[in-house]
Amino acid sequence: MNEFYSVSSIGDVYVPIDYREAVFSRGGVRLFTQDELHHHDRIFTHIQRGGIVVVEGSWDDISDVMDYIQRHKKELTPLSDKRKSRDRSQRENPKQLREAIINQLMCWADKDGILQIEPTPDLPYLLELIGEETGVNRDLPFLVPVIKVQQIQKSLAESYPIKALNLSLKASENVLAPRSQETIDCFQEALQYVKTNSIIDNSIVCEIGCGSGCLTILAQQELGNEVEIYTSDLLPEAVATTKINVDRLLPNSESIHILAAGDLFKPFPSKQFDIIIFNAPWVVARVRNRSELAIHDEKQQTLSRFFEHLPNYLKPNGTLLLGYADASGPKAISNLEKIIDESGYVCKDIVNRRIATHRSKKKWEHIQVYVISQS
Repeated sequence: MNEFYSVSSIGDVYVPIDYREAVFSRGGVRLFTQDELHHHDRIFTHIQRGGIVVVEGSWDDISDVMDYIQRHKKELTPLSDKRKSRDRSQRENPKQLREAIINQLMCWADKDGILQIEPTPDLPYLLELIGEETGVNRDLPFLVPVIKVQQIQKSLAESYPIKALNLSLKASENVLAPRSQETIDCFQEALQYVKTNSIIDNSIVCEIGCGSGCLTILAQQELGNEVEIYTSDLLPEAVATTKINVDRLLPNSESIHILAAGDLFKPFPSKQFDIIIFNAPWVVARVRNRSELAIHDEKQQTLSRFFEHLPNYLKPNGTLLLGYADASGPKAISNLEKIIDESGYVCKDIVNRRIATHRSKKKWEHIQVYVISQS
């Protein structure tokens, strides 16, 4: 499928992966400028007929257009027999289909990610925040659904106080929010253990799965500015969130290197690290959506792949800080310990906390950080 589409008065624009089907299989793309935003019925009719609407101008007026569409979304029905035959699941789920059609109301950003909206919203790293890699737009403008912008703004408006850091962090859509103070406390204690029992000066640290950037910032706080920290995540939106938090809280830091998104060790330079931090997904279950990637690990496959590659990246005398929880029961913990043992590593210490759950069958859960090194 094509990546770029030509929009009248804008030119070629990049279309993010999640929205290509909507753009390339519909009845045309039409730009509505500020003077046309009050024509709610015309905009709605174009969408109802299968078209894509691209808007620019006042954010208040654009929000009014979205409100109008939301109020009338029950009138949004698929008109394309081709689409009906291709996507039975959505045909059988009208609500899901209507939600997908709402994505047909889009705004656009210039090549630098500046939305053509007044006032211009403060959304740095926008391409990454919508789940795309930096640079994929090839220095061209790109499209973003209006509802996606609203969802990102809503997510970033919330703050998460972190006691161990004495500050608050942001977490964008699909990014695991740093709500578990107990997990952060465990990692803080584990980092202090490493600092007490190792030579930290000029150490190189790696965090796999940075999420909001909480543990990266915590590592710099506990280990000091003399360490060099590399960090990344599978999700571009998590990488963007870490950048946002580091920009806000550590604007002059030269020791934190936030890399492009990628799976496990893929984004990291071909060097070995003194300390590797990984708060691993702890729910042994299938991933059903993007937001579950940080916590779900079907058959503990991610955990197994991590330990398979670990010897290539952890120095022989290095330390792994591995976060895990017993949410999936003792069998998952037993299998984790088996993976550690069979990989030739030993657990030097375990930092743990017990937390209450809201589940009737399991009232308590243990969060643990394993301090691991070679045997």
